[in-house]
Amino acid sequence: MTPLRVVVIVLLFANLLALAIWKGWLGGGPSHGEPERLSNQLNPDKIRLMAEARPPLAKPLVVAPVPVDVPVVEEKVEPPVPAPPPAPEAVAPQACVIFAGLSTDQARELSARIAKSGTGFKLTESRSEVPSSWWVHVPSQGSRDGADKKAAELRRLGIDDLFIMQEPGPSQFAISLGLYKNEQAATRHLEALKDKGVRSAQIATRGTGTVRLEVKGPSDSLSTLASDLSERLRGVSRIGCAP
Repeated sequence: MTPLRVVVIVLLFANLLALAIWKGWLGGGPSHGEPERLSNQLNPDKIRLMAEARPPLAKPLVVAPVPVDVPVVEEKVEPPVPAPPPAPEAVAPQACVIFAGLSTDQARELSARIAKSGTGFKLTESRSEVPSSWWVHVPSQGSRDGADKKAAELRRLGIDDLFIMQEPGPSQFAISLGLYKNEQAATRHLEALKDKGVRSAQIATRGTGTVRLEVKGPSDSLSTLASDLSERLRGVSRIGCAP
């Protein structure tokens, strides 16, 4: 048998085998025609569509912030507002009176009365010497003998109106040449003595000490006090002043 014939026979058997399989002669073959194919379909009412499986959502990736040097701004804290101070109490009106020309005894009595009143008076005391006369004299010679020698010199110059002071004190053994009520008269006499050659004579004032008392306090109380003392302060000057 030639090779060509063998090939033809093999192809023939192959075709027959394929036909048998397609027709189902060998069992379990495919269906024959459209009706059989439709009958082999699954029941459509039993078909269930499965939801498409989706992968679970991934959690968002939290990225830690990169630290950056940011200047820290301090929060300003406002200081507490202080409560308003209480309203000051009403203060009584003040007044001021100056009592001038007081003697030492009058000033002492007035100060004692004001201290006993207890009304918050404020006292300011000052003392001064008020000249009552001007004395022309030669200062103390330190001893009786010195005073006698000086008096003899003055008499030789024609000065006879003189007197040697005897009372103990800084003026003892001074030579008095005259006492005058005003400064002008004393000055004229001193110039006349100089014209006669007297060079050691001089003028000194004499007088009594007076007290000046300034009183500040409530106007009503001070007015009452001044009225009560009006009889005791005769001849005393009363002057108003700024409180």
